[in-house]
Amino acid sequence: MKRLQILALSLLLLGGMTPAASAGDTVVITLPPTVEVESEELSLGQVAEIKAAPKLRAQLEQLTLGRAPRHGETVWLYRTNVVYALDRSQLVGAYTLEMPAKVKVTRAGQLLTAELLLAAVETQIGKYASDHWTAWRVEPGQLHERRIPQGELEFRFEGGQAPKPGLNTFRVGVVVSGELFTTVPVTVRLAIQAPVYVSTQKLNRYTRLTADNCRREEQELTTGNEWLAELPADQYRVLREIPAGRVLTTRDLQEVPLITEKSKVRLILNSGLIHVELTAQAEEDGWLHDQIIVTNFSSNQRLTATVVGPGTVEVTLE
Repeated sequence: MKRLQILALSLLLLGGMTPAASAGDTVVITLPPTVEVESEELSLGQVAEIKAAPKLRAQLEQLTLGRAPRHGETVWLYRTNVVYALDRSQLVGAYTLEMPAKVKVTRAGQLLTAELLLAAVETQIGKYASDHWTAWRVEPGQLHERRIPQGELEFRFEGGQAPKPGLNTFRVGVVVSGELFTTVPVTVRLAIQAPVYVSTQKLNRYTRLTADNCRREEQELTTGNEWLAELPADQYRVLREIPAGRVLTTRDLQEVPLITEKSKVRLILNSGLIHVELTAQAEEDGWLHDQIIVTNFSSNQRLTATVVGPGTVEVTLE
């Protein structure tokens, strides 16, 4: 009788030492051939489906398997590494691991497409589009797709220079969920149609523009320096000799001055309540409020005078 009691006690103790996983709670860990992960660190819960008791499953899900790949990169998770991590953790005794010899691991993200970048560039160019442009289009260069993190996407443009006809390179900041992820250069060709002014005959320096010596016609812009604004007759002149058939640029033209060099001007001398009008010669061109040198005919004295109107300058004496 005593021997039976000892045997029963021994069986009871042995039963209490059996792991929970071997008492019918089979642990099955399944990994597919490819997985995507979101965090910086790889854990078993990210890459595997785990069938186990709730407490044990929670522990196994936190089992670290190394660093996750960076965006756009791939790493391989080998079966031997998973087995080593499981055995070393001592969290589980018997388990079934269902996975291929290696699993392809990529970083979860979104695709930054060429279409998205091109649309962002077109929006940016649209902010600078002139009212004088009648049409414009963007021709993309080599735009490459890339993987970026998941999140709300927006674009920021460095600089702020106005785009020109021809090739333009934009530095586009790619912002994900409010944080700058990367900056990429985007090169496009911008084609712009607009009405320009073309000389109809050879123009000597300082020739004033009229309907007789220039015409307006629509062309594709080549430099971005073409004169696009309205040119009222006789109010602008050319700064250099211009051949016939040339497109006029902002560097070619100048507003006609109120006073021209070597012309006679009305010189007003102010001294308190006394005003004296004399005749003088302008020694240089002058526009409204410019200070120019004039020579008083009566005294042959050179004075610095202020342009106050067409053909009129003023000097205040103290």
